[in-house]
Amino acid sequence: MTLIIILGHGKYASGLKSNLAMLLGELEHFKYVDFLIDDSKEKLNEKIDKAINNHEGDILFICDLAGGTPFREACLRKVENPNYEVIAGVNTAGIAEIAYLDEPASVLADLAVNAGKEATIKFEI
Repeated sequence: MTLIIILGHGKYASGLKSNLAMLLGELEHFKYVDFLIDDSKEKLNEKIDKAINNHEGDILFICDLAGGTPFREACLRKVENPNYEVIAGVNTAGIAEIAYLDEPASVLADLAVNAGKEATIKFEI
């Protein structure tokens, strides 16, 4: 099964962990990496390495936003491994869409992005 690593600034990842656990239960193939204010880039990479923990299959990195340090570090890993995918800005609906699917990272990335877009709405009276 594809390993899904959620990472972002502050406690974004641990906040999503709590959010997803309430909605979906514990997701064993998900890992969560917070990039805290006092963390260096090297510390972030240590946390990412720990989350990967010698996983040899596909990995999907879900980042809080494009362009930040977590996103850039995930992208550098993708450059070295064609079985990795990186997406950013996906909401809870996009993540929930893929939570129980056993698909390659590339398929999960597309599904999450599309579901996230479709779930973003503006309430009108």
